[in-house]
Amino acid sequence: MLQSIPLLSLATFFVFTTPTNGIQERNDSPYFPKFVLTSTQAPKSKLLKKYHYEGGLQLILEERFEEALSFLEPILHEDPDFKRTGYLMGYAYQKLDRIEEAIATYEAYLNNDKQDFQAVFNLAYAYMKVDLCPESIEAFSKTLDQKPDYLEVHLHLSTCHNKLGNNIKAEQHLKVWNSRTPSKSP
Repeated sequence: MLQSIPLLSLATFFVFTTPTNGIQERNDSPYFPKFVLTSTQAPKSKLLKKYHYEGGLQLILEERFEEALSFLEPILHEDPDFKRTGYLMGYAYQKLDRIEEAIATYEAYLNNDKQDFQAVFNLAYAYMKVDLCPESIEAFSKTLDQKPDYLEVHLHLSTCHNKLGNNIKAEQHLKVWNSRTPSKSP
């Protein structure tokens, strides 16, 4: 559960206490962030990055993906390794059906954090959406290596193998999916 200072109060804090902290007022959007990191100046405050990160996360939870990107982009440009910013941006791009951007963002993020099984899964799913089945199968297999009980992976592996004509493998994964999926009785 997020425990943070309300976003507006935090933005007000930075505007009145640190005017040279890489902040630029935005009047072009009715959405947050009204104050954002400028792309030309590195943030001098980890708290400001945290504000943007938590704001982006909250907006994703509210399914306001375009707005979330406006919070997260300044962090990614200034500090690509800050928490799971790359993952969150890839997720937002994916939800906006901007799959190519999602793939590029997930790949860059996974260069630094190869153990994030959810990012690997989302990358595999993005590959599958643009019919890159060999890449998708490789990424879904990595997801299973990291989290063997991730049942949904078997369903997607079945789909990818089926698209490639690997019917035996497709059927094997579908059997795993069906054997672990609870049946619904009338």
